[in-house]
Amino acid sequence: MEFARFQSLMASALVIPFLVACGEPPDPDLDLGEPAAEDIAPGQETPAGPPAHVMIPLNPVDDSGVSGDAMLMQDQGAMLVTVDVTGLPAEGEYPTHIHEGTCLEGGPVAEPLSHVAGMEDGSGSSTTTLALDVLDWNQALFVQVHGEAGEPIACGDIVE
Repeated sequence: MEFARFQSLMASALVIPFLVACGEPPDPDLDLGEPAAEDIAPGQETPAGPPAHVMIPLNPVDDSGVSGDAMLMQDQGAMLVTVDVTGLPAEGEYPTHIHEGTCLEGGPVAEPLSHVAGMEDGSGSSTTTLALDVLDWNQALFVQVHGEAGEPIACGDIVE
């Protein structure tokens, strides 16, 4: 019985590459990943789009003492955005957004994120799920955490 199963698996292993080589369309659920640098012709840019995974350091703004990280990760056709900070002045809700532009230049809100929930110990976090197409990934973007009065207290540029 085991030998018959082995033969079936071996036949499948030989047929699948043959079908792919003969022009059969690949499985649409198959994740082929991003093209490797060596697969791109010189002078040709990689296709623009949302980052697959990026960690963004959040730096204090105006000596706020608030710092941390934001992480963007594609997951099942959506973008999962997590924000973790320390140094918050108090418990509470801290508005958090993705903005157009850079931390240095500033810019309008591109997409609101879930508020960071500040804890008694000064730490805080939030998690937001966004559709991949809600942001223009071909422009400069940054993550910003705001104080309770709306002033920026932590910021990080999204760099892939």
